[in-house]
Amino acid sequence: MDLTTTLAEQIRASETSHEPVETILATDERVLARITDGIYRQPSSALRELISNAYDADATEVVILTDAPRFGQIAVRDNGQGLTPEVLEHLVGHIGGSAKRSEEGKDLGVTAADNEDYSPGGRKLIGKLGIGLFSVAQFTRHFLIITKTKGDSYRTVADITLGPVAGSDASKRAVGTSRQRIRTGQARIWREYAEDKDSHGTQIELLELLPRTRAELASEDQWAKIEFDDGDEEAIKVLPPKFHIGRMQRGSSGMLSKEPQLPWTETDAPRRRFERLVDAVLRTSTTMGETVDLDELCDRYLQTLWTLALSAPLEYVQIHPFDLVPLDDMAFYELENAPRGQAREIDLEINESPRKHFGLTTPNGSGGIPFDVFVDGVQLCRPIVYKGLPKASTALQTPLLFVGQHSQDFSGKPIELSGGPLEFEAYLFWAPRIVPKQHQGVIIRVGNASGALFDRTFLGYQISEQNRLRQITAEVFVKTGLDGAINLDRESFNYAHPHYQYLVRWIHSALRQLANRQKGIGSSIRSQRLREEGETIRADVSARVAESLRSRGVKDLPSVLLLDSSNRSRAPELRAEGTIAIRREAIIPASTAIHATKTEAERRKTADAKAIAIVQLLHGWGLLSELSFDEQEHLVRDILEIMMAE
Repeated sequence: MDLTTTLAEQIRASETSHEPVETILATDERVLARITDGIYRQPSSALRELISNAYDADATEVVILTDAPRFGQIAVRDNGQGLTPEVLEHLVGHIGGSAKRSEEGKDLGVTAADNEDYSPGGRKLIGKLGIGLFSVAQFTRHFLIITKTKGDSYRTVADITLGPVAGSDASKRAVGTSRQRIRTGQARIWREYAEDKDSHGTQIELLELLPRTRAELASEDQWAKIEFDDGDEEAIKVLPPKFHIGRMQRGSSGMLSKEPQLPWTETDAPRRRFERLVDAVLRTSTTMGETVDLDELCDRYLQTLWTLALSAPLEYVQIHPFDLVPLDDMAFYELENAPRGQAREIDLEINESPRKHFGLTTPNGSGGIPFDVFVDGVQLCRPIVYKGLPKASTALQTPLLFVGQHSQDFSGKPIELSGGPLEFEAYLFWAPRIVPKQHQGVIIRVGNASGALFDRTFLGYQISEQNRLRQITAEVFVKTGLDGAINLDRESFNYAHPHYQYLVRWIHSALRQLANRQKGIGSSIRSQRLREEGETIRADVSARVAESLRSRGVKDLPSVLLLDSSNRSRAPELRAEGTIAIRREAIIPASTAIHATKTEAERRKTADAKAIAIVQLLHGWGLLSELSFDEQEHLVRDILEIMMAE
């Protein structure tokens, strides 16, 4: 390599020489060691990073082809701005040192000229560490980058091979650098003439997929477990997933041992296919009991689609929660930011949404420039739904949406300690059942994207609310801040970061506000139901007595009064007037309830109604006239004790 010219200049020279430029990949030792060791836990994580790269490049469309169910190779194509030779030089020479969010990014044209935190098209950048492209180490050690910028007559092709990390061996370090940088692979880069000068974008072709990655995408462990249990008569049978992409025969080149079972048809449009997957999960909830588990319902391939749809800044499959209205059979509440705040009900117009009411700005999707992701002909959408969820045996059936927003500038604190301003919008959604169970929890989005999935602990919420927490799904949309708290894998956070700690406190306060409101509403509904049921029972008792006595020719029911200890001295006077006066304490069995609950109060009212009914019936049959007042009370008490025995 000629050291007097830059790598970008040598790449451009290949337009005429037609000779590839060979170079090495070099990076900070600790950064790439973590990448090639697999900081990403599953294939969906690596695909997520490539989608994020496309988003930051102002792409409006990403197309992923996986060769399912064979998974021989994967291609990821976008129509973003593409990579110039200069950007590609920076990419392969500075892994872990992204040009994004820097003055260098402005010079290279990968960020907005006036704000290094935004793309040239005005999107809030998702990536920042410069390792997203090399997340493909999760899939393969050999891949191609084919990229072109608009107006360029040539496309650039990079054939990259990742080698094993060589520790701190000085002989493997990149030449001419004093930093701990190591040689971790090599690249052959050249330029090819392109007929379409106005085309632009990048295609990543992942070749020779690693066996473990192919096995993960093909759900080999699931199928192997099923096959093993089929041969063991005593084993508890593991059912195959209801929906799957199919399975290839072992040692076969193209034959399926399992035909695909998918919730969509070949004639369905790309978006309709994903909608039908979400619909199928909701429908399954009516037959699977209290929970729907994607791990049991879908194979790993379909779970990968679901996970990608959750992470990217895509439109919701139904509607953004901020765009729900009262007509959607929903109750709305505003979350207070005070530590001991109380959520208050929002009085919305029939077609007024929380977005309009509060001026919320988190978009449904990418906002501004459209952004669509397709995987094998399926258009992904954010699969969180708020309408049409299954009911449960709870008093409260109407879903509740709690909405909040907050801005904290940490004034008076050094930015090194505070992390700078923090601004976010958020919601907590309560429903009798959250489907699937993977959506129980809270997810934090920065730039409307997330690397982490739902945290079912709600950021370590310690109060024992397990049943209620399983009925909540929540999202926090961070508009400013928290970037510094995102760990290298973008799937977790630095728990000690001030912004994360502040969000923890806010979420926990919001959960308390939700719990208090939901408890109060549920208690009110149960009380109303008790009253209505009690009134119905008591009315039915009175009607039955009246009908029975009418059949004996008794048209007027006798007046019966149950006397408390405070007015029992009036008994002689009332009896002289023709009223049947009975001491309540003498006929109503003593309550065994420890607390004076609303249920107990209704039980006492019903006991009073039944006691009066017994007296009226006995009087109508002429069975009380020969008895003393004490004997009448004893008889009614004995009958009532038998009737109310449990």
